[in-house]
Amino acid sequence: MLYSMIKPLLFKLDPEKAHHLIIKLSELHQPKSYQHSSATTVKIKSLTAPSPIGLAAGLDKNAQALHMWASLGFGMMEAGTVTLKEQLGNPLPRIWRYPQVLSLRNAMGFPNVGGEQVALHLRNYQGDSLLGVNIGKNKDTTTADSIKELGALIQLLHQADYFTINVSSPNTPGLRALQEVEYLDELFSHLRSITNKPLFLKIAPDLSLKKIEELATLASDKHLEGIVATNTTIIESLGMGGVSGALLKEKAHTVQAALLAMNTDLTIIGVGGIANFGDVLNFWKLGGAVVQIYTALIYQGPGIVHNINQEILKFLQLSQLKDLGDFFTLPLPERKEVIKDYEKRTH
Repeated sequence: MLYSMIKPLLFKLDPEKAHHLIIKLSELHQPKSYQHSSATTVKIKSLTAPSPIGLAAGLDKNAQALHMWASLGFGMMEAGTVTLKEQLGNPLPRIWRYPQVLSLRNAMGFPNVGGEQVALHLRNYQGDSLLGVNIGKNKDTTTADSIKELGALIQLLHQADYFTINVSSPNTPGLRALQEVEYLDELFSHLRSITNKPLFLKIAPDLSLKKIEELATLASDKHLEGIVATNTTIIESLGMGGVSGALLKEKAHTVQAALLAMNTDLTIIGVGGIANFGDVLNFWKLGGAVVQIYTALIYQGPGIVHNINQEILKFLQLSQLKDLGDFFTLPLPERKEVIKDYEKRTH
């Protein structure tokens, strides 16, 4: 209700200025903790989250508002993208809204305060929601030097529950070229030698099926926790940068479906156009469990997280399931039947 009142004012501001205002306001008070139901708890291989609804990287680049995100009901939060050294990012303007199609375009270029300052912010977080950090190389770092740089960053940010390696943003020149098996093999061998923390790889939505399969095989061979699918997409007619929201949805869904059809031991985190519980159910039909949202939060406001959490509880109740653990232990064909029955009863 409150967001619907202030949204017109926020949307009159430049998107980045509006974003900074929200982050600053979050620092002025200590929000109440969110009371998750134990029924929405979900296992992510070695991790456990109080809800399968996560915050995607990009909204809290410097991990400044972790308590606020947790208070909204997120089961996991991914800060970043963080680089080892402070980085200003690309010239302004670098975020554009497309409200008619519920999408955003950004050409940020990893602006952040750097690893040391973000590490201080991580130390201040105490909560039940999983805390992840999305990390990337500095713009001027060479490919060869980036491996040690990312390793140093992980050691610096050791308070995180997990790390996501971002080699798929379209906003750093040459970054997507690092989605090559040879580079990633060397990178993850090095990272595995210095940390036991769960690692995820974030991939682009603009990859061929062959490349998707290559990356999934590598991720499994290197014992990664999983893959975050996907990053933003390139739509050249709109201009530079990556597009998120409804315009990304179909591409992201295709990549997610391909990954989940491989039946690997990887956790696939779905991100890209997730805007309501129906989208969550569609991801569950593919065999996935955990999703992240970003653009829908901008357009719908913070109540979206609580609403989806409540929809999950309604789903469990109508399906006569004790909790999500009961649901996700069912074979996929049975999960699909449960969802089909639920949709019939609620539409």
